Amino acid sequence: MMKRLLAAVLILVVPLLLVLVVAQSGRHYAVVAELRKLEKTQSVWIEENRKLLSNMALAGSRARIDASMKAAEGYAPLGPANTLRIEISPTKGRLDG
Repeated sequence: MMKRLLAAVLILVVPLLLVLVVAQSGRHYAVVAELRKLEKTQSVWIEENRKLLSNMALAGSRARIDASMKAAEGYAPLGPANTLRIEISPTKGRLDG
């Protein structure tokens, strides 16, 4: 009687374990694919950051930046006379402002 019960349990457990292994394998490959996609995106971002840092180093001096901005169209340095300040005071309990 006990041998029959043990055999029945093994007959049911072995296919269940195989199904679980296949499901885990599928999840593993999905995670690996996502990881590779993220690594590729990260390498693109790193390359873009390197280019930006080299451009910043190239145009890093303040005098060079000022000269290029003055040469650009529509550039005007802002000062206190050209600045508009808007102050918003908090309202207490009013919904209409």
